Amino acid sequence: MYVTLVRPRPQPWQGAEYAGRWQAILAPRARALPGFHAAYFVGDRAANTVHAIYLWDEQPVEALDQAMDDFRQQCRDITLGPGQREHFEIMAEA
Repeated sequence: MYVTLVRPRPQPWQGAEYAGRWQAILAPRARALPGFHAAYFVGDRAANTVHAIYLWDEQPVEALDQAMDDFRQQCRDITLGPGQREHFEIMAEA
């Protein structure tokens, strides 16, 4: 399995708005990609930090990067710039 971690950078107090857009726009596109297993959007409202966690049965395809880039463009009005994106292979589990 594989994990993609995304650390968006919403403007102060825009985390909930960003989460809503993620659920409405990006989550459906991610679900349609090959190998999709699950995705979660988590955050700390007080600290204004959010993260998206994607789980994959197979290594994510380039279409994921394109979907995320398209989504980032749709959220420019509520972000401080591009976030960080990292891909990992799950090496052990409990």
